[in-house]
Amino acid sequence: MDYYSKRNMFLLFSILLLSVLFAGCSAIAGSSDEIKIGYQKNGTTLTLKNDGELQKELEDLGYTVTWSEFNTGSSILEALNSGSIDFAGAGDIPSIFALDKGSDFKYIASEPSAPTSEGILVSENSDIQSLEDLKGKKVAYNNASIAQYLLTKSLHAVDLSIDDIESVILNPPDASLAFEKGEVDAWVVWDPYLADAESRGNVVLQTAEDIVPYRSFYFATSEITEEAPEVVELFIEHLSQVGKSIDADPTEAAELLEEATKIPSATWGTVLARKQSNVQFIDNQAIEDLQVEAKDLLDIGLINNEIDFTENIWYPENE
Repeated sequence: MDYYSKRNMFLLFSILLLSVLFAGCSAIAGSSDEIKIGYQKNGTTLTLKNDGELQKELEDLGYTVTWSEFNTGSSILEALNSGSIDFAGAGDIPSIFALDKGSDFKYIASEPSAPTSEGILVSENSDIQSLEDLKGKKVAYNNASIAQYLLTKSLHAVDLSIDDIESVILNPPDASLAFEKGEVDAWVVWDPYLADAESRGNVVLQTAEDIVPYRSFYFATSEITEEAPEVVELFIEHLSQVGKSIDADPTEAAELLEEATKIPSATWGTVLARKQSNVQFIDNQAIEDLQVEAKDLLDIGLINNEIDFTENIWYPENE
């Protein structure tokens, strides 16, 4: 092989090597353009994922999108705090518990408070007719949850306390079985468990109305709100559009939820009808609700620290 042939082969090898290196660098750089969305099985985020409009728009902007399903508010917020996901949706009380433990994230939007979406259930033929009648009764609820918060505040409203009942600490699936078997006298729970139990003839003794707020919030990592606020706004814009469509006609969302959860679409129709799914940027009322809840939880002993939400609220740049 002559000098020129060797030189050409060397140049070809160098070009190929540089191509591989550049490809590797591009792959690494591109990884920062991944948008990771965590979701739970609720009407708004499930519809958002299903219709694909947000994902398409983000992909047109050069992002890749991954979706991760979570079963609880605490688990999705843990993932958000660790940076495993960029966006999440969860309830108000799990978010306060997470902040109490030192988590870092931003509240970016909320749905209106839906106090009739949680309540205290009794059986159709129960002799419990009022909150006062709960004294001495077996009441099932999930420990350190919105259910314990509602129960505590409801009892306080009639000069009773948790000590005046027999607490039965159960998660919703186990509590549902105990309630149906008559092993407990009352059950404190939220939708869709509440609506499902109602559909079987059980009675809501008390909802959260005029007792405690009950909101769904949407969250983002501090990093994405700082580095890509336009993506945050786009996320909220699409959530809002989906929420408005559900409020106008919940049929599609109810059918999606039936497929995902095996709970009948009629039950999901009830769930969606008694709440507003319209997502909005954080407003003063949402902040006030959080402050009230955090103070209550501290007074009750469910959290250990006073929480200042100032650093955890994100506002769009044009606000």
